[in-house]
Amino acid sequence: MSRKNQTSELKSRVMEVALGHFSEVGIERTNVSNILNDAGCSVGSLYHHFGNKEGIAEALFIDGVNQFNSRLLEALLPRRTASTGIKAIVTFCCEWVTDQPELAGFLLSREVTLSDNAKLELRKMDREFGQSIYDWFVPHVTSGALLELPTSMYVPLICGSTLEYSRLWLSGRNNRSPGDVASILAEAAWQSVKSSL
Repeated sequence: MSRKNQTSELKSRVMEVALGHFSEVGIERTNVSNILNDAGCSVGSLYHHFGNKEGIAEALFIDGVNQFNSRLLEALLPRRTASTGIKAIVTFCCEWVTDQPELAGFLLSREVTLSDNAKLELRKMDREFGQSIYDWFVPHVTSGALLELPTSMYVPLICGSTLEYSRLWLSGRNNRSPGDVASILAEAAWQSVKSSL
């Protein structure tokens, strides 16, 4: 295995182990020595790649957002109709949260404090992701398939219910997973933005 692959594998292992600890006790109460032991990582390697515990959390957050964005676009962009696209967004979100509850909970926790560099990186990712979403939406709005709304309204209408349901499920207040109710939430999202034309 090349040195580059070894480094990538080590970083992934550290983030995976750290996610388990962060999910169990939170970032602040997680002990770095537990991450080191469970990941089989030296102190020097951890601080070289991440700087500190907060750096691990930051890297995990960025990696999680990037993973989510990439997979959502894979689910959305091949869809040719407005209805299948909107439903694909919601279905993907529901299934992703259900399949990765620890990562979803971490991303939704608002516990991570991001450095200025990380904020810049996230803004760049958000711009690229947003442009891809926008490019898919515009033809469907222009054709009259989707309501023409202020851009800022689409995410709350399409994903708001799914986000709230996911928060409730992750906190143990819903027994049925988001994946179990994906079709209901997807239909509700479609009804909220489809044009009556």
